[in-house]
Amino acid sequence: MRLLSENPLSGVKVYHDWDDDAQQHIFRTDIDRIVSKAVVERNKAIEGHNMGKEMRLAASIPPEVQFEWLDKFGIEFWNPAHADGVKRLLNSNEYRYLRVNHFML
Repeated sequence: MRLLSENPLSGVKVYHDWDDDAQQHIFRTDIDRIVSKAVVERNKAIEGHNMGKEMRLAASIPPEVQFEWLDKFGIEFWNPAHADGVKRLLNSNEYRYLRVNHFML
């Protein structure tokens, strides 16, 4: 496997390989779990802090969770048309740890 790209902010790495038997390209995406753990720990540390009157940080969603939502629910975190699905997931108990403040979205 050859590393094609690495994003130090998201922890996402993309690898490429060639399968001689199947005569096809193989691409693999890995996510550094340390980055995601750091996001969750930061969320816990700033939970409940006031971010100002005009803006409030609602949540931080690590890349591995974004991929999970796409795979499990077909929800694209970055797609404005999926905003209701993102809100529903962030308001659920399963993904509560991604939220920074306790207001409902």
